[in-house]
Amino acid sequence: MAKYLLATALLVIPASLAGSQESENTPGLFSSYVSLSIELIGFPSWAGSKSSRNEFSNNLINNLVQAQKAPMVIRNPSPPSSDRAIYDATLTTPTAKSCPHADKGAYQCIGPSFFDSYGAFPEGTLYSHNFNLATWNSSGFATLQATVPLACKALRGQLELFELGNEPDLFIGNRRPQSYSVSQYVSEWRSESARFEEYLQRACPDMAQNVKYMFPSVSSPSAKLKGPDILHSLGTDSSSKISQISVHNYMGGATQPGVTLQGTLMNHTAVVNSINRHVKYAQSVDFVKADYVIGEHNSLYGGGAAGLSDTFGAALWAMEFSLNAASRGVIKRVHFHQSIGSPYAAWSPVSPTRTNAPYYGKLAAGTFLADSKNIRVQAFEVEGDEDTDSAYAAYVNGQLGRLAVLNLKEYNAGEGSRGQKKHSLKVGGAGSTWLLKRLTGPGARSKDGIAFNGIKYEAESLGKGVRVEGKGSDEVVKADGKGVVRVSVADSEAVILARKS
Repeated sequence: MAKYLLATALLVIPASLAGSQESENTPGLFSSYVSLSIELIGFPSWAGSKSSRNEFSNNLINNLVQAQKAPMVIRNPSPPSSDRAIYDATLTTPTAKSCPHADKGAYQCIGPSFFDSYGAFPEGTLYSHNFNLATWNSSGFATLQATVPLACKALRGQLELFELGNEPDLFIGNRRPQSYSVSQYVSEWRSESARFEEYLQRACPDMAQNVKYMFPSVSSPSAKLKGPDILHSLGTDSSSKISQISVHNYMGGATQPGVTLQGTLMNHTAVVNSINRHVKYAQSVDFVKADYVIGEHNSLYGGGAAGLSDTFGAALWAMEFSLNAASRGVIKRVHFHQSIGSPYAAWSPVSPTRTNAPYYGKLAAGTFLADSKNIRVQAFEVEGDEDTDSAYAAYVNGQLGRLAVLNLKEYNAGEGSRGQKKHSLKVGGAGSTWLLKRLTGPGARSKDGIAFNGIKYEAESLGKGVRVEGKGSDEVVKADGKGVVRVSVADSEAVILARKS
């Protein structure tokens, strides 16, 4: 058992935070703030089918749904396979990695049974479906015509939005020539959207009356195809159909030199700088009446890095990123990307099934951001290290309802004494009672032994919660007569305080 070295700090919540929030600070986040995007080729494995659901995935998603008090929103099928997927009506499996009936170069196909996976996730789940734009040839055009009827019928009653293409800036020099421009992209998108809406009107006329899109889903705020240029070029008629402006985000690359757990992921300053780029991007396109979302993101692009993206430190990063993004107000939802076998995946849905460390960070974030459309989140400064100490407040009905304190200083199991900070939180409610939930793990690089609020959600229980012996759950803490709550947070740990009375 690790020894703890104790440091103390006073976290004084400014009066404007401890009190009620004014009307200009009304909530504006989307429900299910912590949502997912899922790689197309593996989607049937994640979900199963309506007749044979993946119970492990269902239970893990249900945990997130219950924590957030809202149905999950899935961006799917997600990149890069959505822009390589060719439809093959003769396929007897949902997906295949060879496409004998497609134009040369196609290597990912979907068959009729792919669409049976819609509806396999928990009831109420909403989906944003992405159609292939990058495959600009006869196979791609035929795929759009064939799959619109299948998709719209499968998605009736559970549709969030439609999407045409993914990360078009990465087409440059790959799926398109180096000279590929904004005007060419917009021309292709208009052409595809016109054909899509024609097919939708034929197959599902009730869903064609008010078509809304997620757009443009570029790879990052610094993408070569610039958002303001794209949206100005798109014009008023087309831009009026854009409901969500989506931009993607990763903290770095899996093989990028200089990427570290402490400096890249478990780092409040790095997270703030990353999210600042999205705030500026959102401001640059605010002439379009659409909400801004991070439609795909995770720790490190390329599927993540083993030893970084699959650790407890990445779980703490997921919580920090979600809370900081929510505190900005302009980012309405974030979608964590999932791919089978990738280190950054929250769980492995097929043999060997496994709940990965990052899942717990999403669960903690979702718990803090519960009922996100009706809360307001605000970051506040804490005494300590600006890179590793962070804190957030959530307001429910205008009143302080939750606090989160994160200690992102890297500690690894077996390294000796584990540092610990004791914080004094001035909450402004003398004698108020709070429930404390901890996000805990043996150390930042640990992949096992992780729990949230003293509960684990592992494959052995099919993702259902099991109490961990010796771990506290819903600890009760009371504010003193001056309205101060005292709580300790170990290095590489986070806590959530929720007002009980």
